[in-house]
Amino acid sequence: MRWCLMVLLLALVCRWGVAQVGPRYVIELPGTAAPAASQGRVQLAGKGLVLIRFQGLSVLVVAADAESYCQEAVPDWPAADLLVILPASAGRYEGLAPLRVLRDGVPVIVAEGAVDGGGGAPGPRLYPMQPWNTLDLRKHGTRLRVTALPGRPGTAALAGYLLDLGNRRASYRVYAGGAEDELAQRLPGADLALLPAQGGTRVLALNRGTPDPGEPATLTAAGYAFNALKR
Repeated sequence: MRWCLMVLLLALVCRWGVAQVGPRYVIELPGTAAPAASQGRVQLAGKGLVLIRFQGLSVLVVAADAESYCQEAVPDWPAADLLVILPASAGRYEGLAPLRVLRDGVPVIVAEGAVDGGGGAPGPRLYPMQPWNTLDLRKHGTRLRVTALPGRPGTAALAGYLLDLGNRRASYRVYAGGAEDELAQRLPGADLALLPAQGGTRVLALNRGTPDPGEPATLTAAGYAFNALKR
């Protein structure tokens, strides 16, 4: 009887652990060999839109309550291999409706609570995320891991996502979303933070998650160049 109770308890603990970590997604994209350069770029692509490029891989980060997140603006978004929709904080969030005009099958990361159960309807392929879920994407030799990060203690909300771009030799970690004053506590190892602001997206250089001296800079269309770092 004691052995049975121990097995049952272990099963419950394992089930709880899986629930906390959640599913892990893997995406394999076709692609040709990209130049073995270690430099990438983060660029402003519109109001609430940030385009990240690294070795042939492109990621579009979208603020869900920004002006560009509407059905009329979506067709003008730049093409990308993956879309990351930041959790809405306030304002004019329109749910998932604007995403329905995207091309069929394009992968889109969204917060788990935003999914409305659209089933097999044509349109983008949604990857709902809860805190600590991960998504691994590979395109030829370039790799990306996206980790959903939790909000304030005691809440089930997402604060944002950590994007780890790289290859076998080096990587660069970008945090998208959330509050600047919480970065040091939640982002050990991050190299750059994208912070939403009324005047536009700002970039803040980090040192293992701790802000470097200096103020965040406003992101422009010219962009912010980065170099992958050996880990």
